[in-house]
Amino acid sequence: MRRDSGDFGSSPGSDREAVLRTSSAVTIGWVAVVAAALVAVLILAQVPAVDAVAMLGLPAVIAAVGWACYLRPRVLLEEHGARIINLVRTHDVPFARIDSVDRRLGVTLTTDAGRRIGVWSLPDTGRRVRRAGLHGGSVEPHTAEPVQRLLDARARWLQADQGPIGPQEVTSRTDVRPALVCAVVALWAVWGLIVTAGF
Repeated sequence: MRRDSGDFGSSPGSDREAVLRTSSAVTIGWVAVVAAALVAVLILAQVPAVDAVAMLGLPAVIAAVGWACYLRPRVLLEEHGARIINLVRTHDVPFARIDSVDRRLGVTLTTDAGRRIGVWSLPDTGRRVRRAGLHGGSVEPHTAEPVQRLLDARARWLQADQGPIGPQEVTSRTDVRPALVCAVVALWAVWGLIVTAGF
């Protein structure tokens, strides 16, 4: 099936669509959000309302950074490629245009035009697993499961030899909302520190 729009992928809920990110990133993100919520509840319970408004900026910063840096970045595997969602940039990369996948310092896709696209949500690819052996064990390379799923999806697409099905251009767009949210709550936190310090 040919798609003529700039976006590509299977319909939501399709078994060909998967969300990829490391479990550690999800854990860190949710821990930050929950910790911020608990701090906010404690502030509201113990501090007078006027001062509480000022003090809530700090937990808001923690929650916003946890969301923007750990929960928002992800890879959506789709029928003909991958959608890479980073902090403020989203890239639609058809499998047909991926020339190589570099895994040395996190995942970086290199297109056939030489463009390099970093994948924020898949940073921990260099882990190694120690296997027990006769001489105290050996170290074997290990690929994180989300990274392996990306590699497998590309390999399946290549083996299927689908030709020019789907969009063929790498598209990128900027979404400044996460950065704006972080900037606004950072200003709120600074204002709160100034107010509570009595400057």
